[in-house]
Amino acid sequence: MQKFIKISQQTFWQAIFKAVTTSGGFLILGIVSRNYGADGLGSYTLALTYLAFFYVLVDFGFNGYILGRLQQTNFSQEWRKLFGVRIVWSLILTLVAALLPQIFIPNLVDFKLAVLVGLGTIFLNGLFFCAQALIQVKLKYEYATWPVFLSAPAGALLIYYLSNIGAPVYLLTSGYVLSWFIYTGLAFWLTKRIIKTFSPIFDKKYAKNLFQGSFPLAATLLLNVIYFRVDSFIISYFQKITDVGVYNLAYQVFQAVLVLPTYIMNSFYPMMLETLNSKIEKFNQQIKLAAGGLLLVSLLLSFFMYLLSPFVIRLITGSGFSGSITSLQILSFGLPAYFLSALLMWVMVAKGIRKQLVLVYLIGLIFNFIANMIFIPQFSYIAASWITGISEYLILGMQFVILWLL
Repeated sequence: MQKFIKISQQTFWQAIFKAVTTSGGFLILGIVSRNYGADGLGSYTLALTYLAFFYVLVDFGFNGYILGRLQQTNFSQEWRKLFGVRIVWSLILTLVAALLPQIFIPNLVDFKLAVLVGLGTIFLNGLFFCAQALIQVKLKYEYATWPVFLSAPAGALLIYYLSNIGAPVYLLTSGYVLSWFIYTGLAFWLTKRIIKTFSPIFDKKYAKNLFQGSFPLAATLLLNVIYFRVDSFIISYFQKITDVGVYNLAYQVFQAVLVLPTYIMNSFYPMMLETLNSKIEKFNQQIKLAAGGLLLVSLLLSFFMYLLSPFVIRLITGSGFSGSITSLQILSFGLPAYFLSALLMWVMVAKGIRKQLVLVYLIGLIFNFIANMIFIPQFSYIAASWITGISEYLILGMQFVILWLL
């Protein structure tokens, strides 16, 4: 019961964080859609989608891999080495992210410029993941929540000001840079209560071992996010940037709900590890209970998302995005699969079934990519919406079969 209360408390703090960021995100979507139309929204959200790929690479599953070692009494040295790796890795990825669009995307000028303006968020994400490692190991998610009350409004206000003066759409990603700068700085300041020394240690041997150990989880997360959002880039290739804006608006609303199982697992995973190492029967009971709870919540959310889609889209944009309503209603059918697959993914990680997990998401990516390439040229974002949900149910089925057999 105490563990359940602890999970609930930490999930509550993360839910508060998401409520603030989601509100700010919807406000920004409304500002962009009303001032720049579907074309501007398409360029803007496509840039954010591109940068999100690098947030996953910056993460690289480091925290999940070393969480057990950080749970030891003397974790300062371990964390400082992690900090050193993340600094170097974040700088490398920032450079790569800047170069790729210039080389491989000859058109979509606003998109490329928006990426350049928003590059700083990649490095800031790397720094935040360091703070998050301390927050997760000590289950102090309130430290990751309080800063957002200042960072989210600051970013939204900057975007509102830029749009109000008629600034080019590509400058709007500077609002995210400001928001992440404030948020990361405050998060580090709060984690001073957990660790006293922030000086990084640059250890090549440690970095090599960290990358090798984290690779299966990193590959899983990267494959997940690629198959998750590659459809936006396929739409931009075969259709107009307007269709990207219509689809991404619906997807942003859908994605706001998907973080709930992630937040639950952030709190549940450390406790799950403890139970797995000591009492396997209790571990299995916990998984069944968590699966039942996640399924119930996802079904309720799926019902209300379908029902409220017209209201939500019109509240954000005012008018002119009827296609986003249809897309969001289709996406809502996939919520149960996403909630349950989030649980089973971490069960497989905890049990060390990592190579099979990579294979699962690789198959999911291949199916998703081929299906999108076949159907998006004819059905655009409607096809992408259906394929998103179908792909996740395929992944859920493969996860279940592997866990059943092993």
